[in-house]
Amino acid sequence: MTREQILAGLKKCARKLGRTPTMAEIQCMAKISEHHIRFHFMNLGNALREAGLEARAQGHKVNLVRLLEDWAQLARRLGHPPTCLEYRKAGRFADNTLTQRCGTWARVGARFRALAKEQKMESEWEDVLEMIARWEGATTVAGRRRMQVQPRPFERVVLGQLQRKIRLDRPIYGPPSVLRGLRYEPVNEAGVVYAFGRMAEKLGFEVERIQAAFPDCEAMREVAPGKWQRVKIEFEYASRNFLEHKHPPEGCDIIVCWVHNWPECPEHIEVIELSRIVRGM
Repeated sequence: MTREQILAGLKKCARKLGRTPTMAEIQCMAKISEHHIRFHFMNLGNALREAGLEARAQGHKVNLVRLLEDWAQLARRLGHPPTCLEYRKAGRFADNTLTQRCGTWARVGARFRALAKEQKMESEWEDVLEMIARWEGATTVAGRRRMQVQPRPFERVVLGQLQRKIRLDRPIYGPPSVLRGLRYEPVNEAGVVYAFGRMAEKLGFEVERIQAAFPDCEAMREVAPGKWQRVKIEFEYASRNFLEHKHPPEGCDIIVCWVHNWPECPEHIEVIELSRIVRGM
């Protein structure tokens, strides 16, 4: 791949997203690898600047309070400080922005604790500060290993105005489902596969093959009365996981997911959000 092709691909990604793309988005949307960027430009920042774009670390400077509060809100929803991967899936900002502003991912909690003290927000974020104290370092590999050695019986989460306990020795279920044959809504990709199997006929699909390799499924689809086409389907719990798993977009026609959280999904890929369909029954 030439320098000119890389620069053209970066500009195309930026136009489509309306902002500077991340490395993962560049790989997925433009099929430009990190190796090609390092070979021609040394690093992504240099490539972005040569393409006339602002590097994400400089061009998207986020207020530190907003950045850390978003991290804390996700911690509150999860019941524990999010790992880098968890934040990448559900956070509003890029995980590498947090890492750059705080030094390392393991120091994000300590930085939030210092910010809460500076801004006199300890009472507002008391539950999150308690999590940080309990999970000190647990978002690193070594910290998670220590947590596994000394497992805790439960974690506290906030639901509305109340605190609840999640017991760690019991499985987690989704909310009650209205889909016949599925008592609770899926909480993972396997649940999405099962839900799709229950709904495939109503959605106009006849499944031909399910496999472990990408794409997960091949099926025939009725596209007009008496007219069928073959389609390639990838199952994901959240549509954005397609990007995180670095699947090649050209190998997929449809993403079947429970939660659609990837608005920048390539235009040629159709997204079927099962939760919206099921809850609308």
